[in-house]
Amino acid sequence: MKKAGIAIEKWKLSIFERHLKQAGYTFKNTGDLTPDTLLLSVETTNTEALTEVLKAAMTEAARTGAPRP
Repeated sequence: MKKAGIAIEKWKLSIFERHLKQAGYTFKNTGDLTPDTLLLSVETTNTEALTEVLKAAMTEAARTGAPRP
């Protein structure tokens, strides 16, 4: 089992959590990396498959856009 670290903007958390859970990944929110970003730690045996899940999450986040204050 390998661990991958994924840095994301905080507003994207729900999108990434949903995509990772639906794909069956075990992950942990390891907390703030900077004031506006956080780090997820994902366990995987297949980094190529994980990459595809992350691409889908990034695409959705880009399409959705950050919420306005």
